[in-house]
Parts: sequence; C-alpha cells; structure tokens
Amino acid sequence: MHWLARFAVLLLALTISALRLEAVPSEEVDGISFAEDPHMLFVPVEEIALALRWEMQLNRESGQISLNGHLLDAAHLRKLTNGTLLVPLDELQGAGATITWSDDGMQALVASDHIKIAIPFASKRVEVDLTNQRLRAYQGARLVLDSGISTGREGKKTPSGEFKAGPVKSRMHRSRLYHNAPMPWSVQVHENIFIHGFRKVPRRPSSHGCIRLPLTGANPAKWFYNWIDLGTPISIKGHWPVATSVRVEESAPPAHPFRPKVVIIAIVITMACFMIILFVARRRGKL
Repeated sequence: MHWLARFAVLLLALTISALRLEAVPSEEVDGISFAEDPHMLFVPVEEIALALRWEMQLNRESGQISLNGHLLDAAHLRKLTNGTLLVPLDELQGAGATITWSDDGMQALVASDHIKIAIPFASKRVEVDLTNQRLRAYQGARLVLDSGISTGREGKKTPSGEFKAGPVKSRMHRSRLYHNAPMPWSVQVHENIFIHGFRKVPRRPSSHGCIRLPLTGANPAKWFYNWIDLGTPISIKGHWPVATSVRVEESAPPAHPFRPKVVIIAIVITMACFMIILFVARRRGKL
C-alpha cells in the first residue's frame, strides 16, 4: 500500500504544479503604443492570432479581416511601415478574449480558453546609425521601424551621443537658421538638431545636421512622429566614412580592363603545356 500512498502524493503535487502553471502566462508579446493615445495598446494581428490559436480570415475583395470569427473594425487598426497590421486590445476583447490589467496598468493579460498572453507597455528607444545611414526604433525587443535616413553632411555633421526626444515636437516646425524652411513631423533631439520628414532622402549625409526621414512610401517620418514619446532615449552612434569611401572608390581596380589579359595569359599557358605534352609523347614514340 506504500506505493499507492506515494502515487497519490505525486498526483497531488502534479495537480498543484498544473494549477500554478495555469496562472502563469504561457507567452509574452511586446505591445506597441502611440504617443497620441498612450493608453491604447496594439499587437500584430497575425502574431496574436498564432499565440491564441485563433483563426484569422481575410476577405480579399473587401479587405476586411476577421479574428476568431469576429470582424475587425478597420478604423481601429494601424500598420507598421513594413505593412504589418496592428490590432488594439479592445478588438481582441470583442473577439472573445478576456483582458485583465496589472495594478500599475503597465501590462495586460489576454486570455482565451487555457492560453494566457502577457502584453506589456514596453519601453521605447531609438538608434541612429550614422555609418549605415539608418534609424531603428524599438519598443521592448520589438523592432517597430527600420528606415533609411540622411544625416548632416561634411561641415554640418550630426552629433553623436545619448539624447532624449524633445522638448520640441511639432507637426510642422520651421527652421530659424535656414530661411524658415519647413520641417514636417519634427522631433527635437538636441538644440537645433531634429528628426524630421523630407521629400528626398538619399542614403548619404546631405542635411545641415538634422536627421531626415522619408515622407514618401509608407511615410516613416509621420509614423515615427506619431509613435515616439517625449523623453524617449535616442542614441546616435557611428561615423560616416567619407574619406574611406573616397579611397576605396579611387583605389578599387576596374574589373573589365584586366579580364582580357588574364584570359590571354591562361590561353598561352594552356597552349604551352599542350605543346610540351605533345613533344614528350613524340620523343617517347621515337624511342
């Protein structure tokens, strides 16, 4: 009977462990928030559907999307600049999920059946890469924006360092230094240095020191402005390799002028080897 008692204790322990695991979220998904409505949290539609094991359907004719049989309100959806569709947590609740918030309001627990997903208000940060002329924005571990930029040209270089967004943030700022030039979707980085939209953004430094984001395509400049909060850390690192790029361009040997010479040399060597082999073969035949 001792083995039966031990089995009962083991079964009880497994039951308690299962109950504990049930209370713990099975997964965590970093939420995405926007400055204009900071209390609303979004998640990628496909990602949350997969996590909750919900069916997602797309009506190709109307473009409407249903999640777990619930038709999503297109007016409430957002997109990343790469086209990823975002859904607010309110819509998940309409699709049948239960949402509870932490005491501090910084994390939501989305539950459906026995699946629980933790969705936190993750912190935001921005990285500006001067070497590769790119801006990357993160919320938690999630990359929410990756865009080409154009920073300050030689003599007007964008300063490197650690900064915070603001205090100036304006839909249409105008430059006091350069003839009242328009700077749409402006976010101040440091003194007269702003991140703002511009019509033409080549993949090289061309500004007076500001960080230019494209206004074209998915309009990364507007998206960034709507997303970033005042006080968000902005890290600017790297160095545009002007001198290096010039040296490489000048010293790089042209590919085509040397190709005929290599071919000719190869042909000559091949013919010489063939003549030597033929000569040796004839000599052996005479012997």
